[in-house]
Amino acid sequence: MWYVMQVLSGYELRVADECRERIIRPDEEVFVPTYERKMKLRGEYQIVESKLFPGYVFLSTDDVTDFHIRLRKIEKLTKILKTGDVFTPLNKDEEEWLRVVGGKDHRVTFSVGFIEGDKVVITSGALKGWSGMIKKINRHKRTAVIAGSFLGRSTDITVGLEIVSKS
Repeated sequence: MWYVMQVLSGYELRVADECRERIIRPDEEVFVPTYERKMKLRGEYQIVESKLFPGYVFLSTDDVTDFHIRLRKIEKLTKILKTGDVFTPLNKDEEEWLRVVGGKDHRVTFSVGFIEGDKVVITSGALKGWSGMIKKINRHKRTAVIAGSFLGRSTDITVGLEIVSKS
């Protein structure tokens, strides 16, 4: 099952790396989901990675209680999210969506599409087939806000999307 650790924003990759180096077991996985977006750097557009959920590190384990005990070896602020006294896993739909859109490397690839009337058509990238989830498109920043679910709550998730034409 997938669980979520809350960490200080900006320390996600450091905590994930430290978990991989010091406490993880072979059947477990610790990762930070990212998304690709285009930014203008030195006059050219380049694809950069940003965190999909800032302040959170994901882990896949069958024994979250044992992982929590081992997590005490990490000196950074880490907290596995709970509901009451029970560690809360992601529900199956959220986990499946992240698996499909993020792939094996947990990276939401940059998407490209066009607008035809009131309809958005995604031609390539991770959002292909998910255009119905798009709430808002920022053509200047080349991003889209999609309606998603995170730990049972509806949330807005920003991903990379370039609209190449509008008719």
